[in-house]
Amino acid sequence: KQPSGVHADEQPCAGEHDRQLDAEEHGVYGADRAISRREALPDDGRNGEVEGNVTDHPDGECNSREQRRHVPRSLKNGTKADIVPRRRRSASAAKGRKRGMFVTDLAHGLERAFRDLPPLEVQLEHGRILLRPKGRDCFSPTELALVRERAGTVAGLSSLSPAFVTEPDLESLGAVLVKYYPVVARAFRQAHPELAATYAMRARRVDKSFPRTVEEIERHFAELLLPLTPEFQVDLSHANVKVEVEVRQRVGLVCFERVAGPGGLPAGSGGRVLALLSGGIDSPVACYQMMRRGCQVDYLTFHSEPYTPPAYLTKVTGIARRLNDYQKRGRLAAVNLVSAQKAIRDNCRMRYRTVLYRRMMLRVATALAPFFGAKALVTGDNLGQVASQTLENMAVINESAGLMVLRPLLTFDKLDTMALARDIATLELSQVECPDSCTVFAPDNPALYASLEEIQGEESRLDIPSLLRQCLETCVIINPVSGATHEYSAFTRE
Repeated sequence: KQPSGVHADEQPCAGEHDRQLDAEEHGVYGADRAISRREALPDDGRNGEVEGNVTDHPDGECNSREQRRHVPRSLKNGTKADIVPRRRRSASAAKGRKRGMFVTDLAHGLERAFRDLPPLEVQLEHGRILLRPKGRDCFSPTELALVRERAGTVAGLSSLSPAFVTEPDLESLGAVLVKYYPVVARAFRQAHPELAATYAMRARRVDKSFPRTVEEIERHFAELLLPLTPEFQVDLSHANVKVEVEVRQRVGLVCFERVAGPGGLPAGSGGRVLALLSGGIDSPVACYQMMRRGCQVDYLTFHSEPYTPPAYLTKVTGIARRLNDYQKRGRLAAVNLVSAQKAIRDNCRMRYRTVLYRRMMLRVATALAPFFGAKALVTGDNLGQVASQTLENMAVINESAGLMVLRPLLTFDKLDTMALARDIATLELSQVECPDSCTVFAPDNPALYASLEEIQGEESRLDIPSLLRQCLETCVIINPVSGATHEYSAFTRE
């Protein structure tokens, strides 16, 4: 017998730190409020259906035109769901009007993440979403393992939990707990004999007409379960085995596990940005951080052929492909910077080359941003890490951009950046040695504190519009999946 559900929790919508989204796959996903993130128990072979939370609609209309517009196609095409949103405080209504958009974007993220699962049946239960394999009682262990694995790729998702779905009464909930809690406790002891045998029960009473309070529910089940595992002690703050029970209007839920998601906001909910993506460690992590804040990220990379090898573009394409696991497919543009680099080498003082290169990169990015619909540029800059990233040099470089420049890693410690790169599986790709544009004609003693007047004096020796045009003429659009390239001019030709 497998658990009959898995439930998903999400991070707060923009600014709503007292609320959280929740979601699931192949249908509709949503938001209600958060349950604190829990550590997942070791895989003991249990599996089930997926259960999550649904957005509160600000108008209280579950079948309104606005809400129907936010239901994913897979639900519209025949999966029946019962949506019963709660009323919200009027002070939250303005922010709440965007919640449908967050839910839709999260839904698409979950659909991408779980596209390899069999068809799912979606049920919405007063702010929770239940996902069941269509035509079967529960997921297979392999399918639930895939859910656990993919949960970490869905931006905006706080957690997923395998769950048993029962009748909403103490007797039915207790029957499931008595049967499966000892199994979970034994699995924990076998997997982690070195850890303390500690237990906590957490109850949630959504149906306020239920005759027991939350404290009474927790006490009732603790008295029922603790005699079954006398070696376990109650620890409400740091328990290693956590049991969660929810009493809802139509169903009861029992969970023994939470699988952490990446948190943040759903990918695509925060607008489009264009990121300067190199083969290094920092810029892929910067892209991921923007995805976690809901941005759809497209990529721009620079090479300097024939001074950089073709393997460089292959490397960056692989990084972009990996990053696209966390969002809708982002596009990759590649520009040959060598004509501008040669002009800077031949006409400007050596110590200013790095700053001048970066200013030209931002000009190219600004020119390409309308093609991608980008509202801002993103870099992997980290304050003081290299010569171009002092406050003075970043200010001078920023001046050349026609758009806002976002630097999500500005204050990160390098070890933290590397740890996050390892978590998102870009570190190994980035550590492949391959020369990039930054190494071409690099100065021996770069300026650390360039002034705008000095840089503008150097650029007065260059034909900036002509160099910008030459760079844009080399631009190609690369499909990160297939590696196929297309001339940028083919997309812009009238």
